[in-house]
Amino acid sequence: MTDSPAKQNPAQQSRGRHAKPPSALSIRWRRLAGGSPGGSRRRRASLAGAGAATLALATGLVVFGGVPGLPGGGAEAPRAEVAAHTGRPAPATAGVRPESVEDPDEVPEAVPYFESRDPEKKIARHVTDVRRSGDFLRVYTDLGESDENSKPALSLCEWTTQFLKDGGDDDPRVFVHGKSSDNGSVVLANKQSDKDDCEVPETR
Repeated sequence: MTDSPAKQNPAQQSRGRHAKPPSALSIRWRRLAGGSPGGSRRRRASLAGAGAATLALATGLVVFGGVPGLPGGGAEAPRAEVAAHTGRPAPATAGVRPESVEDPDEVPEAVPYFESRDPEKKIARHVTDVRRSGDFLRVYTDLGESDENSKPALSLCEWTTQFLKDGGDDDPRVFVHGKSSDNGSVVLANKQSDKDDCEVPETR
């Protein structure tokens, strides 16, 4: 009578000759999940608690600042934080330009008025600046000291007087200035009252 083959472990029968041995990770997981009923429950509770804590941490990151790079998250937060530490303002919106500040004493519309009276700009080209100075309107030119009471000086004085009247000034006061090597700016023509004809007294 032949001896019956020894009973083999069912796990060994299912593995077969070419079955892959279990990995170290699966063995460790089975040990954590196995054991006594009480120990198994404690391990499951521990694993569940760890999963809940991870989920709460991820939720807090999304709600209170977001994860950098995620939509709706903290893509802008790092830039704002860096700006706060460096003392530099956050980048301004592209295309926004500061408004230019104009000089309240400048009268830029005067030169186009002169050019309308002088289409060839034979006289208007001498004007370098037109500015208000109290009750006066001063016309600065590149004319020389010898151009006192000259046609260009008197014409500019008359045109400026009419320019002020057209603008509603009933009592225009005008000075036309030229260059001088000694005094800076000399008066070539002026109108200080309604009786003035823009000529200045001879100074030579």
